[in-house]
Amino acid sequence: MKLYFIAIGLSLFVSTILMANDDYYSPEHIYRFAEYLYQEKDYTRSAKEYERYISVTQDKNDIALYRLGLCYRNVRDTNKAIKTFQELIDKYNTLNFPASYQIGYSYLIANQYQDSINYINKILSEIQNTDEKSKLYILLAYNYLNKRQWNQAIKSLDMIPQTDNDQINSLACNIREQSLKGVNLRYKNRIFASIASAIIPGAGKIYCKQYGNGIYSFVTIASTGLIAWRGFDNDGISSIKGWIFGSLCAVFYAGNIYGSGISALAYNRQMEDEILIRLPLLPSEW
Repeated sequence: MKLYFIAIGLSLFVSTILMANDDYYSPEHIYRFAEYLYQEKDYTRSAKEYERYISVTQDKNDIALYRLGLCYRNVRDTNKAIKTFQELIDKYNTLNFPASYQIGYSYLIANQYQDSINYINKILSEIQNTDEKSKLYILLAYNYLNKRQWNQAIKSLDMIPQTDNDQINSLACNIREQSLKGVNLRYKNRIFASIASAIIPGAGKIYCKQYGNGIYSFVTIASTGLIAWRGFDNDGISSIKGWIFGSLCAVFYAGNIYGSGISALAYNRQMEDEILIRLPLLPSEW
């Protein structure tokens, strides 16, 4: 009799374990675990759990597919993200705008600005909701700003329809302010910088506000040139010191002219980057 009760107990124990095991592999548990990992920002593991859930469930899984796309986007696997969001659009009709926005946003964070612009322009005519259209125009402006096309960014912002959405209005206002700074940038002329340094060594770099480099160039070229002149003055055309320092002076002089042109480009780029750094953060999910 004792063995009988032991056998029944073992049977119940094994059944409990099997039921628990079945629950662990159930679609509901997989989805909850994927959601937990997503909230913990463990996007790589979360993506794998969403993939498992989608593969085992027969239910409508549009939200899981959307989350999967966000996981790919958050780990900068933008190709998979775009493919997943497009699959969501093709299969379901529930999350068309969020998925479309994410495709444009994924192109943006992948630095594929023209692809993002082309995609947004393609879908804009299909969007009727005022706030959704506004969000796409803001995303469009961000792409133009990253391409340093300040006027195009302003034109995109001008297309935003009137809305009572404070977040959209505030963001558009901040972006417009930075776009106008880009339009009004006073660029340094590369040719002028090079010519200035050809006339007075280092002047082009000072023009580009590289004061230390400009003074250093002037002193280096002047000192090597002076040593070379003294060498030739003392020993004539056969002066070894004259030829050595004369050659160094020529190299420094040529480098000073070329470097001044590069300094102008670097200055312009730095001014543009400072504008982009001050841009307000674009919401990754709207």
